[in-house]
Amino acid sequence: MTYLSSTTRTGYIKSQCEEYLDNKTFRHKICFESGDYSDVLELYVPTGSFTIQKIINDYEDVDSILLRRPAPNILPIIISKLFNDNNSFIIPSENLNIHLILPRSKNYQLEAIICEINQRNIIFMKHLSTDEWYYYQKGHTCEQFSTDLSKNLNKIIRSRNPDEQIHLIKSAHVLVSMIFYNAIKYIYKQEEN
Repeated sequence: MTYLSSTTRTGYIKSQCEEYLDNKTFRHKICFESGDYSDVLELYVPTGSFTIQKIINDYEDVDSILLRRPAPNILPIIISKLFNDNNSFIIPSENLNIHLILPRSKNYQLEAIICEINQRNIIFMKHLSTDEWYYYQKGHTCEQFSTDLSKNLNKIIRSRNPDEQIHLIKSAHVLVSMIFYNAIKYIYKQEEN
């Protein structure tokens, strides 16, 4: 792996964040009625705390999901709660298997989470080779999480115990916990072999 200076890495992260925040990048959405294929996976869940992998595994109407084939390199996922509940969380899965939707597709890994806070989009992006997290808002500089904040966020995402995840979210630093309260889109990148 080539060493990148902190400034170069932050510049790369910022350009990726800007691309993911651009509405033109992922303009297609699933249209169940028309049967059009899409690059965006949109799912609905009731109240409760779920990982994205569990939502996909338990989704009752998998046949109605029409993702573009072959599987897209970047997979944005929008998960809407059917009821608003401050004690319900959607917890992104670090790695994602979508074989129920697209058999023989590669696995995906979480790269970014887009949140809406005070009617503004803020993106939290993970540098996949270092596991460090960054955050960016249009018109502002791209900032790197402290080592502790990155570790806390990774610990929540990697935990396999839903009760532990909820406890960690509720006790996390406000910058980390607000991700779980305000997420509107999750960006997954296809794993390279």
